[in-house]
Amino acid sequence: MSSAVRKARVRRLLERTLDNPTAPFREGEVIAWVREFVAGSDHLKLREDPDGNLHLRRVGVRASARPLVLSAHMDHPGFRALRATKRADGYRIDALFLGGVRPSYFPGARARFHTPDGGIPARVRSTRPDPKSGEQRVVLHARRPVPRGAYGTWDLPGFRISRRDPDLVETRAADDLAGVAAILAVLDVADRIDPKRRVDVRALFTRAEEVGFVGALAVADARRLPRDARIVAVEASKALRDAPQGAGPILRVGDRTSIFDDGLTRWIGRVGSRLERGGRFRFQRRLMDGGTCESTAFQLHGLRCAGMCLPLGNYHNMSERGRIAVETIRLSDCVGLVRFFEGMILADDDAPRAGRPDPLRARLDRTLARGRAGLARDPFA
Repeated sequence: MSSAVRKARVRRLLERTLDNPTAPFREGEVIAWVREFVAGSDHLKLREDPDGNLHLRRVGVRASARPLVLSAHMDHPGFRALRATKRADGYRIDALFLGGVRPSYFPGARARFHTPDGGIPARVRSTRPDPKSGEQRVVLHARRPVPRGAYGTWDLPGFRISRRDPDLVETRAADDLAGVAAILAVLDVADRIDPKRRVDVRALFTRAEEVGFVGALAVADARRLPRDARIVAVEASKALRDAPQGAGPILRVGDRTSIFDDGLTRWIGRVGSRLERGGRFRFQRRLMDGGTCESTAFQLHGLRCAGMCLPLGNYHNMSERGRIAVETIRLSDCVGLVRFFEGMILADDDAPRAGRPDPLRARLDRTLARGRAGLARDPFA
């Protein structure tokens, strides 16, 4: 069966999504883009919950008690301006940095604050930990005043293809806007994958993950997902020596903190293995312990979770040279991830559910039946 996923369309959705600046609690431009995307579709609908998280559903699909929920977060580490003070050479900008970037990367780095009348470039002068929040308090210099509350990002391109490698995407924030784009890409063709509209596959786009999974925790705490939902947290996770870029999307068996649901992870692995046998697809199965993802947060609320991710270069914009730089992902890995989602939709009938034995259990039961007679023999005879 041919795939409904098209590389050119995935690339376009990546570009359109990654171009949006974002920061914790200031995900508005990403939210506006998702609203625009859904408004242009006749088979998707959107609900925004009271905390600003986005829930996407397929039109005409009966709600399942155990939907497949593909989840990604809409923020990335960034600045929040606190005040601007006039100086002889411009303005001193005091800001708070929300998210995990090591202090050694800040001095001299270029930032850009986003305001309704355009961006205001700035450069970091110094940083120190905030005694209350533990976040970094940052002093920057700018030629114009930055309004209190304005948010900032590193002054990097939203999307570009590397000049040295046409498969390498360079971006200000792959983590986790690439996850958002990949989920949009499969929902974009969901009716071609499942024309009879049998599979309740949904998207959940959360806020403020970088400061402690705040949006995801709000969803879980308010019980906004069915208790038997199958949640797959989709991330861009730090590439590792045994989880390199270009070797395919990753089935994430766990993160730095947790191991994910056994049955759900095995099902996704079966899907990946079938796709590999079909040719022109490969995936990796790894423990990605470079960080903690939203599956850990959901699991602590009793929800069933798995994880998938793209191998990420320059995690949180921290390059190996010790400077702020673009994050990178492979376009081929992203296309592979969307095809992986497609395979999961096609194999939904095979997914684990109450009362159905896991295929591995059935195989092991057969092994037991064949070998049980041997257990009756005297092991010392």
